[in-house]
Amino acid sequence: MSVRVLLTVLTIGLQLACAHADDQGTAYDPDRFFRTQIQPILETRCYKCHSEEHGAEGGLTLDSRKGWQTGGELGPAVSPSDLKNSPLIQAVRYLDSDTAMPPKKKLQPIEIALLETWVLLGAPDPR
Repeated sequence: MSVRVLLTVLTIGLQLACAHADDQGTAYDPDRFFRTQIQPILETRCYKCHSEEHGAEGGLTLDSRKGWQTGGELGPAVSPSDLKNSPLIQAVRYLDSDTAMPPKKKLQPIEIALLETWVLLGAPDPR
């Protein structure tokens, strides 16, 4: 992904985070950002294959902080503040057909941008 495209995507994600904070009359809250923007993506697009309740394909669960920190067969799913070394980000970008996730349908660009923003913000996760 070019630097220009990446900066555009990240700007959109940060604007969404800040807009949500402004709507609530509060400053940016990383826990709220996770709960309102990231957790819903994980719940609807990832948990059916990567959760304690539904299964841990590849040994990876995403329904807890410990799950993505420990990771699965490929190690930790996220390297906070590091997009290049976060397998979750590489998977949702569909750069490699062998590891592309979710396998049947790519996430929407805004969902990918939000996950990228989350990782760049240090992957805050209050769970």
